[in-house]
Amino acid sequence: QLMNLTDSRLAQAGNEKLELAMLSFFEQFRKIYIGDQVQKSSKLYRRLSEVLGLNDETMVLSVFIGKIITNLKYWGRCEPITSKTLQLLNDLSIGYSSVRKLVKLSAVQFMLNNHTSEHFSFLGINNQSNLSDMRCRTTFYTALGRLLMVDLGEDEDLYEQFMLPLTAAFE
Repeated sequence: QLMNLTDSRLAQAGNEKLELAMLSFFEQFRKIYIGDQVQKSSKLYRRLSEVLGLNDETMVLSVFIGKIITNLKYWGRCEPITSKTLQLLNDLSIGYSSVRKLVKLSAVQFMLNNHTSEHFSFLGINNQSNLSDMRCRTTFYTALGRLLMVDLGEDEDLYEQFMLPLTAAFE
């Protein structure tokens, strides 16, 4: 609820320390409750279902991805938040079971099809671009690459579709 409230106010102003605290919470939650080596805590998901309507890991991942996209959209020029947000995305994209669930989410498909500076300002190239922007781009495309490879196989059309934003940027 706090996240929804702060996200609704991001267009006017945001609180950097609060965003970093939420990202830290997400990272700790991910380490404990999400992933291949984690015992599924039925008590936790029962309580999340009662209070927040989040019935399973996929729904929790959907909340995480929503927050990641929101942060990258509104905080793209704030390096500490962008870096921490991208590190969370990167960490989520490492686990086999979580990456299989992530790739099915519409928000992840949005990222795979719309990785442009129009949607994610840190991808833009301008006079203020610096080394940290390049690191952020590297982390972003590392995670997107993992997400893309899950279902890619021999599907050249899927690869072509992923490459469209990059091809357009180079032309």
